[in-house]
Amino acid sequence: MSPRDEFQVLLRRIGRWWAIDIPHLDLHTQCRTLEGAEDLARGLVAEAIGAPVDVIVLNMVVPELAPVLGPVAEARHRRAAAVAAEDQAIAAAVHELVDKQHVSQGDAARLLGMPPSEVAHFTLQRGSATADPGQCTGQRTPVPVPTPPRPGAAPASTRAGLPRRPRQTAARPAWATSDDGTAGRG
Repeated sequence: MSPRDEFQVLLRRIGRWWAIDIPHLDLHTQCRTLEGAEDLARGLVAEAIGAPVDVIVLNMVVPELAPVLGPVAEARHRRAAAVAAEDQAIAAAVHELVDKQHVSQGDAARLLGMPPSEVAHFTLQRGSATADPGQCTGQRTPVPVPTPPRPGAAPASTRAGLPRRPRQTAARPAWATSDDGTAGRG
């Protein structure tokens, strides 16, 4: 048995305690917290198979709570897939805008409704072996204005459909405005 094998740990609530069962190794114990349950189970498995604690992989399962926790796990899986799809779409758009259309990273960021530092993560390193050697030659072509920016981006302005940068405003201390909304103390 390899220490990298995943061990299923079944948990169930008994009053204020968590019962811990590791069926594959026929181990059983209990503790007060889930954090403690994981640490305890990892220690038991490590001792049973003679492996260091830090290489033990556990699959903690609470069968009686599956109806509650299952939809959350599914939603997180869908969100991770959506984020991956968004990253692929952004990478393709940045490649097209910056590397092929020769739009600056700042302008590409503005078009995509995201910070320039984030766009930089998706661009090819200048002078790298993977960069297109002719990327700085040729004519520039007009850049289409994208459809609405991605969710969570700054709201779009009415000018040319470009995303608007959030305004930077200095925070006023609580004492700077009186109860009636006028400036000054109290």
